[in-house]
Amino acid sequence: MNAYRYTLERGNKKYICPGCGKKRFVRFIDTDTGEYLPEAYGRCDREVNCGYFHKPDFGTMAQIKEARNRHCGPVNHDQQYKKREIRKSITYIPFDVLAQSQQGYETNRFVTYLHSLFSIDITHELILQYRIGTSASRWPGATVFWWIDVSGNIRAGQVKQFDDTGHTAKSTDGHSRTTWVHSILKYSYEASRESLPGWLSAYLEQGGNFASCLFGEHLLTENAGKPVAIVEAPATAIVASVYLPAFVWLAAGSLSYLTTERCQALAGRQVFLFPDLSADGRAFTLWSSKAKELTDIATVTVSDLLERSADITERVQGLDLRDYLTRFDYRQFRPVQPTEDKQTLTIDGQEHEINAIAVITEIDSYKIVTYLLRNAKVCDVLYTASGELVNLSEDFSQVIYARIGKVFRPGKINGVDCFLFPVEKLLKYVS
Repeated sequence: MNAYRYTLERGNKKYICPGCGKKRFVRFIDTDTGEYLPEAYGRCDREVNCGYFHKPDFGTMAQIKEARNRHCGPVNHDQQYKKREIRKSITYIPFDVLAQSQQGYETNRFVTYLHSLFSIDITHELILQYRIGTSASRWPGATVFWWIDVSGNIRAGQVKQFDDTGHTAKSTDGHSRTTWVHSILKYSYEASRESLPGWLSAYLEQGGNFASCLFGEHLLTENAGKPVAIVEAPATAIVASVYLPAFVWLAAGSLSYLTTERCQALAGRQVFLFPDLSADGRAFTLWSSKAKELTDIATVTVSDLLERSADITERVQGLDLRDYLTRFDYRQFRPVQPTEDKQTLTIDGQEHEINAIAVITEIDSYKIVTYLLRNAKVCDVLYTASGELVNLSEDFSQVIYARIGKVFRPGKINGVDCFLFPVEKLLKYVS
């Protein structure tokens, strides 16, 4: 496993950020001496609203001398500031720890939220599929999202409490109620003055980030033929999997967590990224940049669906795909889906295979279904409010054009006449 001498401190400890003044700053430490680097070195957890990230890069003699003057610890001119190999075995969370969380769903706030959106059967299937757990140790009714890698190893467990609206609850100091299973267990053992289990001690000592894979990654093996969709939050991936089941839905966990190291299991897959909204579009820009780094692993497409449809308020609020999808009844995404084995759209005489429904938008007495095509492009098809294809003899063009500025033209879906609008740039392809 690769590591650096200087690494971000692990755990939940936070400091005042030099950039935004919020207590969301993680400092760099010297792994050889255990000491902190100067206060300017670190990363703010507020990737979108702040984005401060100052990392040490002591590559020249001048920088090495400066580093020597600014913090303690011996300096080796040849090796100390270069990437080095550290061989450590990875420690995983035992399965019985996960199993103990598979209960208490009647008090689990996120499960209650899922029940408000979907049927009991669908909610039960989501619990099984994503191994959703419950934790009452820190906050009542909190949810455990388990990070399970493609080999079935449990890498981490994120504990999060939700409010009644399905969003992350916050403490009185404004901090989100989010922590990790290993942190709760460590505190529990220390509070009772018990020794830590061997696996937990080894787990805490290992290098790297605990959530060192993608959330939902274990689903890749059983869905080898499906394209993959990645969002930031596990909750969003779980909800989106019901609305858009043509994808395998995974989550990165954070804007900065989408790295080549964590995405190795995506090798050879077709991948679509759905970044959250941000006031200045920084989230979309950052994931577009990340996507370019992943092109050696997979075919990556970044969706700007939210960027195109959001207003200023929604951008400031940082809404995500889940906020958008849950405006609709999930059953609206199914009746209009073609029933033939091979689902196609004929655009300007050329046939294109349909991959999935991307989104459904209601306008007056019409419904616009945006289909995702196999060639990474999309196309809008016009339906009536009841889910029937609009008759070509209807004169509706001025109404639709006045509302959204689109001019629909004749085409075919599964050989049936329809009105469609090819959207050339709804998805930005990263080559």
